[in-house]
Amino acid sequence: MILESQNCFFKYKGSSSWLINDFCIKIESGEVVGLIGPSGYGKSTIAKILAGQLKPHKGNVLIDGKKINSKGYSPVQLIFQHPELALNPKWRMKQILEEVGDVDIDLCRELGIKDIFLDRFPQELSGGENQRFNVYRALRKETRFIIADEISTMLDVITQAQIWRVILDYARQNGIGILSITHNKKLADAVCTRQISIG
Repeated sequence: MILESQNCFFKYKGSSSWLINDFCIKIESGEVVGLIGPSGYGKSTIAKILAGQLKPHKGNVLIDGKKINSKGYSPVQLIFQHPELALNPKWRMKQILEEVGDVDIDLCRELGIKDIFLDRFPQELSGGENQRFNVYRALRKETRFIIADEISTMLDVITQAQIWRVILDYARQNGIGILSITHNKKLADAVCTRQISIG
């Protein structure tokens, strides 16, 4: 499968200039593409466009030449830098896990999700602990592409390595394509099969 953006343009309301200007990218199943650049150049906006959370003013986002269906579970899963943005603060962690289907105990163990976390609310866990839940929710059989937007920037080195190992192993086993958005060149060198720079 191929996820691609074709000549995408985007600007936020009130801006006179394009933040995203004629952006094109192709990501194939099984590859890990690094999108590298400094803050302020639209990397997170690109992530939201590719995941279907923002609609470009011009251009298209396609999977195998077709527009992504906006209904139901999206085959393109976006994992945010700030995990709290994707978690319902009124739900306990067990409910957050169960929202995406039957709980995979083995995957929970691999990600370091402990039983003692399950009765807590997101605000009672650390950023790294919450991010493990977001990664778990993205690793589903329906997922074909993962957009990882600076997902380990705020995490300690050990947690970074653990989370990325699980993501990469799962992606290899299931033919998932990944776009890793980062400003960390060393991380991109370690996990990516090719890299694109912006800014």
